[in-house]
Amino acid sequence: MSAGSDMLDISDFERIDGELRAYDEKREQVIKRSRDIQKLSKQAIFSLHRGADAEAESRIAAAKKAAEELLPLIKGNPTLRPGSYSNAIEEYAEAVAFRCYLTDGRLIKQAEVELAEVEEYLGGVLDFTGELGRLAIAQATRRDEAAVQRARDLVEAIMGQFLQFDLRNGSLRKKYDALKYTLKKLENTLYELSLTKAGLPTKPEDIPEPDAGAGGADGGDDA
Repeated sequence: MSAGSDMLDISDFERIDGELRAYDEKREQVIKRSRDIQKLSKQAIFSLHRGADAEAESRIAAAKKAAEELLPLIKGNPTLRPGSYSNAIEEYAEAVAFRCYLTDGRLIKQAEVELAEVEEYLGGVLDFTGELGRLAIAQATRRDEAAVQRARDLVEAIMGQFLQFDLRNGSLRKKYDALKYTLKKLENTLYELSLTKAGLPTKPEDIPEPDAGAGGADGGDDA
């Protein structure tokens, strides 16, 4: 024991050490279970893209159950929410938003994603637009112009609402930048579909070369 140990309460530091160890154990529990929530939500999205609705429902239900199991721990230790748990809830919000669009043709409301706080809901919505873009590209290969138009209209409407927010640098800002790219891609897809419908080439290499005999600077006979 050092000479200065009699000037402090060792038991107080032992208590602090115990609390820190207990917090770390809770943190590890949240991280581990959050991975399950995120994985199940990603798998549900994949199932929805394949049209495996029953499989998707099972995975969404399992993700929700896992998230609810962690809630008492999160509420008792609010600093454990940012990071793994929050990211997992965003993924869950993305999955249920995608399901809602496929079943009801609309964007899910925040109140319908009970587990998500505001920024988690918004992050999930922005991620959902990426899945909507992928869905629309698949629909474009089947020449379903109306389906692509619906997707484009919703993405544009979502962008219009996000324009009202003052998004500072962070994950939401980065996801918003991706939203702009998704909208542009959908607009280009619709343009290409319209060209295909009119029987016009959609790629520069498909445009025929000008007729060399039609005249021009070097097209006439030498004098």
